[in-house]
Amino acid sequence: MKKLLSIALLTSLGFAIEFQPLGFKSIGMGGAGVATASGSNAAYYNPALLAFHNYDAEFNLEMGIGVREINLVDPLDKIVNTYKLSDTIDTIENHAPFSGTNSKQTRDNIQGALKEIYKLSLGNGAEIEPTASFSAQIENFALGVYGLGEIESNAVINRQHLYLIFQDKKEGGYYYYYPKTDTYGATDKKTYENYSLEYALNNNLTYIRVKGLGIAEVPLSYAHKFSIKNADLSIGINLKYMEGITYSNILSLENTDSDKLNDSLDNNKKVSSAIGVDLGFLLRADKIKFGLVGKNLNSPKFDFYDGSKYTLSPMYRGGVAVNLNSWITFAMDIDLSQNNTFIPGYKSQYVGGGFDIHPGSWISLRAGLKRNMLQDEEGNIITGGFGLGLKWFQLDLAGEASTKSGTYEGASIPHYFKVNLALLSRWGN
Repeated sequence: MKKLLSIALLTSLGFAIEFQPLGFKSIGMGGAGVATASGSNAAYYNPALLAFHNYDAEFNLEMGIGVREINLVDPLDKIVNTYKLSDTIDTIENHAPFSGTNSKQTRDNIQGALKEIYKLSLGNGAEIEPTASFSAQIENFALGVYGLGEIESNAVINRQHLYLIFQDKKEGGYYYYYPKTDTYGATDKKTYENYSLEYALNNNLTYIRVKGLGIAEVPLSYAHKFSIKNADLSIGINLKYMEGITYSNILSLENTDSDKLNDSLDNNKKVSSAIGVDLGFLLRADKIKFGLVGKNLNSPKFDFYDGSKYTLSPMYRGGVAVNLNSWITFAMDIDLSQNNTFIPGYKSQYVGGGFDIHPGSWISLRAGLKRNMLQDEEGNIITGGFGLGLKWFQLDLAGEASTKSGTYEGASIPHYFKVNLALLSRWGN
């Protein structure tokens, strides 16, 4: 499974289908950005923020990686490496039809593997979410390249086919096997095809699905500010060219070989392009800002290798930011739409916020908290970050980690985590 995750990291240009956190400031503040993102990152979170820029120009280069894992890594590792499912099935099959011929280790292995397969059938998935961007803000305009990604693998389990029924390739015939008593019994072809785990594995009824979507967005952004009574209102727009790379394939549950996975992604990718539209609004009254943004309002579509299409549904998010004083800002965002992920049945709708403490232009400290309102597997996600350096060259590091975790080879790993590194350069007032 280590190979599966490492190859996913290397090959994933798969890109976002949910409102992914992007940008050092938002990641550190619980994902909040619709009313508080500034400079070059404003175009991603809410283009209306460009009308309230703090500097004449800002340039930003950053990259990050996020991982979400739900009930996949540990069970799959045990099936493949601990219980050696493929070898164990071969051993049991080769001993048919003679009862009492399998070792205790073989019997324990098959029962352990069946237990883990059943766990997978309750829901599972793992996602790699890479991000990378280069963006520039010049007064009320912004231009950039945003790479946002998602590549997902999950085990698809046919729950009808979980019985130990085998075809005797040497003598012919079909046999069922009871591991608790180490006994065999004769059965028929129809039963084998309708209920056998071996049949499901050999005929792709139970398998690992790998699917990814990668998008490089090139937005041209602009915002205009209007003065109204005791407040300012701005409207911003992104017109963006989007190039997508999609991947889709299935692999054997018994083998997660990295070379096969790499080849499968290379041989089953499809490149297509689309135009996207984002629209944002921001109202500033004294020390408070209220923001609203709609992304991918025209529902851009991308092609998969098998001829199917994936539609990026519109996403809506609202936010508020309050300047508590000259050097402390509180911000909070909430997803107004339910967003899909590639993990089957797993949706995201986050609420989160945090504080930005910036006593001078050379330092910034951030902390926050967010939570998926639709799923409980991640628990609370704790966020934080800091920036350090001169105004025209600053290094910023941010990260997120869930409070709930799973296990892999006995070690605890968060169900979700993300790290992000950014280099900034700001000019003018």
